Amino acid sequence: MKPDLGFIQRTLNPVMENIPSGGNLELEGVSIDTRTLVPGQWFAALSGPSFDGHEFIPKAIANGARALLVEEEWQGTAPVPIIRVRGVLAALTRLARAWRRQVDPIVIAVTGSSGKTTVKEMLSLCLGQHVHQVHATRGNLNNHIGLPLTLLSMPSNCQALVAEMGMSAAGEITHLATIAEPGIGVVTNVHPAHIAAFSSLADIARAKGELLQALPADGVAILPAKRWETPILTQMTTPKRRLGFGVDEQAQVTARAIEDHGGWVTFELHLPGETAAHVRLEASGQHLVDDALAAAAAAHAAGTPVAAIVRGLAEFRLQKGRGQVIAAPGGWWVIDDTYNANPGSMTAALVRLGSGTRHRRIAVLGDMLELGTSAEQLHLELADAVIKAGVSRLFATGPLMHHLARLLAQHPNLKVEHRQDAGEWIGVLPGLCQPGDLILVKGSRGMKMERIVEDLCHHAV
Repeated sequence: MKPDLGFIQRTLNPVMENIPSGGNLELEGVSIDTRTLVPGQWFAALSGPSFDGHEFIPKAIANGARALLVEEEWQGTAPVPIIRVRGVLAALTRLARAWRRQVDPIVIAVTGSSGKTTVKEMLSLCLGQHVHQVHATRGNLNNHIGLPLTLLSMPSNCQALVAEMGMSAAGEITHLATIAEPGIGVVTNVHPAHIAAFSSLADIARAKGELLQALPADGVAILPAKRWETPILTQMTTPKRRLGFGVDEQAQVTARAIEDHGGWVTFELHLPGETAAHVRLEASGQHLVDDALAAAAAAHAAGTPVAAIVRGLAEFRLQKGRGQVIAAPGGWWVIDDTYNANPGSMTAALVRLGSGTRHRRIAVLGDMLELGTSAEQLHLELADAVIKAGVSRLFATGPLMHHLARLLAQHPNLKVEHRQDAGEWIGVLPGLCQPGDLILVKGSRGMKMERIVEDLCHHAV
């Protein structure tokens, strides 16, 4: 069961029209987009600087919306219940917080510069081996609009909620935490992402650390055991319980005997008070081992047995655009890591490329965006990772990657080419690749590097 009309009325005490006989109506969740609205949902008419959701109400009704949440000054009419409020987003936020408290699941929130979606997916699988009903953030619904939608789509019998939290400015995580009220918080890492909005990398760490600071006194903070940001995050968790994760031997949640088998990795998982457990992860790369440890730590904090954690991690598969390896008809292999990029995740992807066993390693790298005045330097600093990965050909894309291309152009073992837009490589790269090549494609979302993946993976020689 999802929030019904009676719950909305009790929570908001709004002005309502067309109330059905009996005063209640079952609803199938909330939608803010008529393109994805399904019959039985209620439609929230959000408005912004360049759009007005009220203009889409006729489409919402035609698609089967069962009720409407609108601004009180809206002058229209409709054949379904109309809920009039002062501030649709504020009302959604209030409803989400009230529904979270009524359902009262274990709430685990995950944030970080990279890996948070992967940790969310791994964690959901681990929890699902132990409890019957797990609900998690879908897609990129991890901001001040997406989180209320996530909570309001949570069924009433949910036992565990995994909420991903994104941020681009200080104070945003604090706001999200007041809505979800997590008892366990995970910070995966801190890299120079969205640095244009901050004066320093330490400020980004503090903004991520708002999640740990917001936890209750009996909450559990999950954070990297031995990274540069660890002291900052640790300071923000006092006096809450902490679990540090990482491959360092001093970490409370750690991996030993790591063996990378190319497409998959195995390791011994060590959790506090538990016997070491053998894990097989159907994905490779050190960053994915770190993500698995973060997920394992959070699941352990939630009371999940180690055997269930092992089963959950074994079920994990990489999602589209997040590092899965695709066998192309041309005989080469493509690492599709096009969902997004920042200096930390780009370096991790290059390390993974360097661990591959194919006979040539190729990198197709697009600009990393939202890096502010440090953008040029942060792109230049990728040079060492490219060289260490043993890349033989670099195809750079975008004005910022041009700086890296020029720096590496004189390297004796590396052939470099540059183009301004990802679309300029379409139809070109397949003719430059060979059977057996391992090709990394990565860049920020705005670069639309997935076009290159599609070209490489649908081209037959």
